[in-house]
Amino acid sequence: MKLRFKICQSVSTFLFFGVAPASQAAEGGVSHYTPGLYGDFSAAVAPDPGFYFRQDLYQYSAGSSGRRFVQNGEIRSELDVDASLYMLTGLWALEKEVFGAKFAWGGFIPLVYTDVSASVGLGATSRTFSEDGWNLADPGIVPASFFWSCENWNFNLYETVSIPIGEYDKDNDINGGLNYWSFETTFATTYLNSDSGFEFSMVLGHIYNTENNDTNYQSGQELHLELMLNQYLSETFALGIHGFAYRQITGDSGSGALLGEFEGEANGIGPSLMWVTEIGNCPTIVTARWLHEFGAENRLEGDHFYLSATIPF
Repeated sequence: MKLRFKICQSVSTFLFFGVAPASQAAEGGVSHYTPGLYGDFSAAVAPDPGFYFRQDLYQYSAGSSGRRFVQNGEIRSELDVDASLYMLTGLWALEKEVFGAKFAWGGFIPLVYTDVSASVGLGATSRTFSEDGWNLADPGIVPASFFWSCENWNFNLYETVSIPIGEYDKDNDINGGLNYWSFETTFATTYLNSDSGFEFSMVLGHIYNTENNDTNYQSGQELHLELMLNQYLSETFALGIHGFAYRQITGDSGSGALLGEFEGEANGIGPSLMWVTEIGNCPTIVTARWLHEFGAENRLEGDHFYLSATIPF
């Protein structure tokens, strides 16, 4: 059975984008990298020329299990987080090639709801707090994304810039923004056999973080790897297994890094599915996935849930 992946390939580039809806690593246990957001079907396959609109709903639930984090100049422990994210993403794929590659660019705006409780050390004493609320998280842009292909192999190289204009106040217990820039270089590859419907995808990314000037804390550099094994059962339905590995490859620094280098790491794995349908005579790609974390150090450990819908125009 030879499948036509015209619609399926259109979704591939939408999971470029990173955001920080919940505690992940580095300062406050938080990073602009969100596990699972990069894993997708046909991750490195170029979309057809045109504009794409995507909505993501994300839920994260986790606990610190006795781990400690530095946030707002305080050491916090016994941290429990429930976070919900709504993210609006736009992507424009051009008809004209750039440097011999298909070219696209885009951006995203995230809104996050966080419910968090923790204990805060204050010398020999401590206090507990519980806060919740909606915040604008740091938006970002993908100024350049390049796609190449050779028979069944596809390749994608792109840059993501997270802009520190989300809601942030160092005196607040919860914030949407992180108050520092992040620059991420990402390479993805996809092997897609249209005869058998089998797909293997890999996404490798490196993140450099600038210093949070309000707290004098600079989070270390981060490396993440996403692996996807997908099987297309028809032109409109696919199942997969997705996993990730995250490592902080340089230590945190600055006078605000009260716990020292505080290098984090984690892993995760879980199922995913993709369904292509029509809403108002417009093809819509729906994806869902769940990733369970394990082996976490210096970060929270929990479960990531995603539900996404993409509409090409």
